[in-house]
Amino acid sequence: MIRPLAIVLPLLLPVAALAADPLTGAQIQAQIVGNTVEGTAGDVEYTEFYATDGTIHGLGDDGPYAGQWSIENDHMCFDLGETKECDRVQLDGSKIQLFADDGSLVAVGELKPGNPGNL
Repeated sequence: MIRPLAIVLPLLLPVAALAADPLTGAQIQAQIVGNTVEGTAGDVEYTEFYATDGTIHGLGDDGPYAGQWSIENDHMCFDLGETKECDRVQLDGSKIQLFADDGSLVAVGELKPGNPGNL
């Protein structure tokens, strides 16, 4: 009986409990900057390259866009012109999750090395 419970129990835990610890600002700089994330935020699909100069080169449902990124208090911040949003970043292998400070999941994606889409 112990063996089936050990298999089922992790499936009952909340997704956030299975995620990695949030990255520090230094870890965000080292692991995210200079790379691309392909993912979804709600029902919107996006691809974003985070250039070393602080710019975001993106492609979304409505076509290409640009913005600025920064790192503040161990959060990655995104300014796409309307508002600036800062989120905690969790990375498990190449799987990335962005969380608001209230714990709500903002976006999920796949971290890809470099700029494979030439954004």
